Amino acid sequence: MHSIRRLCLAAPLEPVLAGTVFLFACGSSSVPALMRIGGPGRWVALAALAALAVVRAAASGSTGRTNRVWYLSGALVAVGIASAGWSVNPRLTLERVLTLLVLFAAGTALAIGPPDPAGAATRVLHGVLAGAALVALASLLLIAASHDEAVQAATGGSGERFQGLGQNPNTVPMLLAVGLPIAVWVALSPSVHRRLIGLGLVLLFAGEIAASGSRGPIYAGFGGALLCAAVGTRTAAMKAAVCVGLVALAVGCVFVPRLEKAAASSVSRASPATTVTGTTAAARGIDAQQVLRLDDEIGRPPLGAYRPSVPRTLFGSSGRAQAWDGALNQGGSRPLLGYGFGTEDRVFTDRFYTFEGNLPENSYIGTFLQLGALGALLLVGLLVALAWSALRLLISASAARSGPGGAAAGVLAAAVLVGMTQSGLVSVGNIAASSIWLCALTLPALALNAGRS
Repeated sequence: MHSIRRLCLAAPLEPVLAGTVFLFACGSSSVPALMRIGGPGRWVALAALAALAVVRAAASGSTGRTNRVWYLSGALVAVGIASAGWSVNPRLTLERVLTLLVLFAAGTALAIGPPDPAGAATRVLHGVLAGAALVALASLLLIAASHDEAVQAATGGSGERFQGLGQNPNTVPMLLAVGLPIAVWVALSPSVHRRLIGLGLVLLFAGEIAASGSRGPIYAGFGGALLCAAVGTRTAAMKAAVCVGLVALAVGCVFVPRLEKAAASSVSRASPATTVTGTTAAARGIDAQQVLRLDDEIGRPPLGAYRPSVPRTLFGSSGRAQAWDGALNQGGSRPLLGYGFGTEDRVFTDRFYTFEGNLPENSYIGTFLQLGALGALLLVGLLVALAWSALRLLISASAARSGPGGAAAGVLAAAVLVGMTQSGLVSVGNIAASSIWLCALTLPALALNAGRS
């Protein structure tokens, strides 16, 4: 029994975490071969991680003190399970809420199991960072192996956009935005070797986010990175230097020239689509999609007139504002309890000319669509409780030595911001969801430990 206990406590978590993060990226990839591996592999990895975390927690004999975060996460899962009773797809709801339960159990066990919360948080952060680095490096290699799969072709609104392993240019940057505060934390290490690794990862992550043209991850990643830098540096001069450097890098990412602008210009100057004639007109309304695609019903120019693509701008919504309004209107039909957990992509209807997607691209509105006002309040309450734990940690007497706490707080800040422009905070199959919750759930244990010291 003692040998099993020692074996469980000594089992390396970082490789398991890194492999889990990488498999989740493969599971949401545009590369069919990677999808075949990551599709089932990510769930096996998550189950293995949760089992290892729970066994380690039991073997350590430490259960930690209760915290409002555990109650709120449990309440969110409970409402998700109950929503199977009114879900438009009960089986899907139960399957997806089960994955959230496993993820929360893994994150909680990893945080409260070991007797040293700071060491536990460090291992989690290192594992997530290693996984994100693997995804970023594999995305670069994919350019050489298959340029067409790694880079999205130019459109009238933008030039070519880097997508790496992701399904589209917004997926991998979402994960890298979560990894950016952790990379900054490593770059602030006293060790020169670790400092160089951290700086290299900061530049790698920022470069790929910039090349993707995905604006939400830029704001989220650098927002979290600035928070980490502000609490992770000891002197005012050091804080100013690091923050100025991050702001300069963020500005460079925002205004970096889009890949192959000439291609985008040539697309935007292309002749407008011709009106429907001939065989299509002869259909006599049997197939309405031949005359007016329902996906483009709202906001479509009158009589099918050509409207040039709107260039992507710094603060433009890329059609998301219409999608948010539409999703809120849909959720208004079931305002209290929603359509069932995990059904966001099944019930959201894209009817907007300026928007392309099967999700409203806002995690808070998406949760409202799934679980109504009750679910949205629970999600916001859970994030607020985590933020309160981070605040308690960072203003404590040991804040200067919080180390992993600053990085975990940066991840939480990045998650809150990225949730405003991307769906998936509570969708475990999302490329970044597991990384977000595994890191953020270390905060309550760190705060409780700081309060005792």
